[in-house]
Amino acid sequence: MCGRYYRRSDKQKIAEAFHATKVGDFPLPPWDYNVAPTSMQPIIRQSRDTGERELVQLRWGLIPFFTKQLSDVKGISTINARAETVATSRTYREPFKKRRCLVPASGFYEWKKLDAKNKQPFAFDLPNGKMMAIAGL
Repeated sequence: MCGRYYRRSDKQKIAEAFHATKVGDFPLPPWDYNVAPTSMQPIIRQSRDTGERELVQLRWGLIPFFTKQLSDVKGISTINARAETVATSRTYREPFKKRRCLVPASGFYEWKKLDAKNKQPFAFDLPNGKMMAIAGL
């Protein structure tokens, strides 16, 4: 999965695109062209109380259940779960079973290594310009 993505949509458009019936009360600029891990981002999840889809804001990057404090996460990359091990990995197993979500995005970046010091970003999005969703835990 990508390390960075971008979003060109406000809360209302995201809620409509993903049929979220409940929208959290948080500020959200209508665009973000460089979404980075640990930033607060909108996600779509199923409400524990009602079962309806809701749009909420959460920190990007899984905080493992065994983490005692947030500073313990430094040095642990939790933005990419591998399909081959997501169901068995100690970090991802329970969230994969019980805490899935959708991460609304307009596109994402992949980087091509040009030489030892330089990389070039390439943006990928849908041809029709609509929102996409990245699977999240």
